[in-house]
Parts: sequence; C-alpha cells; structure tokens
Amino acid sequence: MEFFAVSQTTIDILKIDIECSEWSSFNAILARPRCLSNVKQLMVEFHSCRTTPSGLLGYWQTLRRIDQLGFKLWKVWNNDVCRYKSRRLKGIVFIGCFNFYYLNIKYLI
Repeated sequence: MEFFAVSQTTIDILKIDIECSEWSSFNAILARPRCLSNVKQLMVEFHSCRTTPSGLLGYWQTLRRIDQLGFKLWKVWNNDVCRYKSRRLKGIVFIGCFNFYYLNIKYLI
C-alpha cells in the first residue's frame, strides 16, 4: 500500500473483489487517502456480510468516505451470483453483493 501512497503512476482502473474483506480493506485504504489519489476509476464488489444496524452504519460511513475523496458513484448493479432465498419469508430473494463503479472527479476535466 505504501507504493500507492508515494507513486506518481496513474491507475486507470482499480478493481476490488475480495469476498467480504473489502470493508476492512477499505478502512485501511481510507486511513491513507493519498493511496487513491492517482486512481481514475474504482470498481468494487461490496458484499453485505453484516446486516446489523451497526454493520449497516459502518457500510454507509465507508461509502461516504469514498465519496468525500472525490469518487462519485456512476453505476451500481446487483450481482446475481449472490442471490439467496429467505429461510423465513416465503418467496423473498435477497441480493448479497453489489457492484459499485466510481469515477474520480479530478480526472473528468
């Protein structure tokens, strides 16, 4: 991660898909915001592993911090591979992961 913090290399697309570890990884990345300063586009598959109120609040805070770094959400779509049926609610299908596609606004000009 130190490489990203000091590198002058521009990264066109950074894709992150690490099966529920993206949340803790992003907290480490966001602790050093310069790590993402040279990234033009960010593609992340976010998994909803913790659905408690505090877990959902943590998700929201992470997404908000990404936005505050200048990454604007361009597109979100469901990942159909992560569908599962409710055990308690008949006929209800949940989506367990979503793909987020961000653009760094400093590169839009």
